[in-house]
Amino acid sequence: MLTRIQRGIARDILVMFGLSLFVMTLMVMLIGVAREALSQGLGVVGVFRLLPYAMPNALSLAVPGTALFSVCCVYGRMSADNEFTTLQSVGVSPITAIWPAIGIATLLSLATVGLINTAFTWGFNGIQHVVLSSVENVAYGVLQRERSFQHGDLSLSVRDVNGRNLVEPVIGIRRPNQESISIEAKSAVLRYNDEEKGLTLSVTDGTATIEGKASFHFPDTFVHTVPLRTEPPYDVLTANPSHMPMSDLPIASSKQSLEIVRRESSIAVETGINILTGRVHEIVGATAMAHHDAVREGRKRLQRLDAEMHRRWASGFTCFALAMVGVPLAIRLKTADTMTTFGIVFLPTLLVYYPIFALTLDMAKDGRIAACGVWIANAVFVLLSIVMMRKTIYSPV
Repeated sequence: MLTRIQRGIARDILVMFGLSLFVMTLMVMLIGVAREALSQGLGVVGVFRLLPYAMPNALSLAVPGTALFSVCCVYGRMSADNEFTTLQSVGVSPITAIWPAIGIATLLSLATVGLINTAFTWGFNGIQHVVLSSVENVAYGVLQRERSFQHGDLSLSVRDVNGRNLVEPVIGIRRPNQESISIEAKSAVLRYNDEEKGLTLSVTDGTATIEGKASFHFPDTFVHTVPLRTEPPYDVLTANPSHMPMSDLPIASSKQSLEIVRRESSIAVETGINILTGRVHEIVGATAMAHHDAVREGRKRLQRLDAEMHRRWASGFTCFALAMVGVPLAIRLKTADTMTTFGIVFLPTLLVYYPIFALTLDMAKDGRIAACGVWIANAVFVLLSIVMMRKTIYSPV
């Protein structure tokens, strides 16, 4: 049961957190997401469709800094008003006043883990869908400004754009078999095809050339759809770990381990057969090397899968690590100027926490350290906060 003092502190932290989170998220969404989307030609409708999918990522980025700002504000003010000195004078330990921050930071960290998982999966896929479905407007916008547009295997240049009509377009298309098609025509119209997830070109009165091998003229309208997404169906053995749901990561790791064992067993059997039959040269042949490469790639992916789970949890608990360092520092600084306290605390965070986190994440993905090494930055900050809190508790403030 929280005491009256703890309830008051928790209320102050939550009020400050809510107001700060609203302002910070609004800035990220409007200045970052909306501005970039408009500059890319998505249009107002596209921006409004994009915002819900971008919200989880914006929140996951804003929550750690907002939590740090909130505890700096509340505990800095309390220290400046000598409230901790008053608590100590009546025999109440400062840890009593710190428990609300610990509890709130823990809950916010768990919520941030969920936000990160949602942003990497539902949010990412939603943004991809919005961008693809808006590619028609983007293409027309770019063509009106620059008279040329390129996306994946499609390149397009025009003399002019008249409404939805492209005047004298020159179209380049590279097929999956690497065969190039060049089309020159009098006019063309672009349209996004949602069923095939591609751009449909309706080209009128033109000439098509297939990589210099053949050429033909068509006076009527020629229709061709260029696929914008060529990703295979979702499979835990091939999907990008960064965009897999957390619930699928353990399953993917287990299946990837079994796949590695299967391939290694196959290599061992083939090597034995080659030795027994005297085909020693095939042990280092192209087929054998391809199998060895597949095993190496499988091991790399297994490392990424293991690191990805730790990455999401460690990223979420950034909120806890930052808040725990912010509390004793704000108390020690003993100033009601929240921006000064926040700046003094946040600068070391930028210079120390995030570089360590980025470095350990890269090392974990490459297998140079264990996957749990992603937690090093969090551990350093939590240990540092414990040392500072002990000094705060046992030394006068």
